Amino acid sequence: MRPGGAGGGYSEQLIAASSLGAVETIVVGAGGDAGGTATSGGAGGSSSFGGFVTANGGDGGHSIQTSGTAADVSSGAAAPLVGRGQFAQGGAALRLNGTNGVSGAGGESYMGHGGQARVSEGNGTGPRGFGGGAGGGLSYGGSVNGAPGGGGCVIVELYG
Repeated sequence: MRPGGAGGGYSEQLIAASSLGAVETIVVGAGGDAGGTATSGGAGGSSSFGGFVTANGGDGGHSIQTSGTAADVSSGAAAPLVGRGQFAQGGAALRLNGTNGVSGAGGESYMGHGGQARVSEGNGTGPRGFGGGAGGGLSYGGSVNGAPGGGGCVIVELYG
């Protein structure tokens, strides 16, 4: 059983047009890589607009829960550090015994939903929208992989 990955951060800022340069750099963070059978998922990339606003990507779900049949719990990936108005939540996994458990749901983001938790054996589940964490895979002995996290999004609105 694997916990889900954390959702990505969110930032929003009102910027005076006079503060903008002739060119501003926009970076859209990629979703984190899917974890393998025995490897953790990758962290999502940060999204930003110039030097004004940054939203951090969420951490990938980890692969530290050991195999076995005893009851066990594994906490989800921590939400990204707060920067400028950012928001995110994490996921979790629970094993009751060798044939009963639930994987962790992916963390929510402000603009997307995390992947669903699993109660049947299978690969991790993908998020919907922007920035959601992937749900963890669930295995009762077989090999399962994770799913990639959701990519970021940058929206710029101009007034005037």
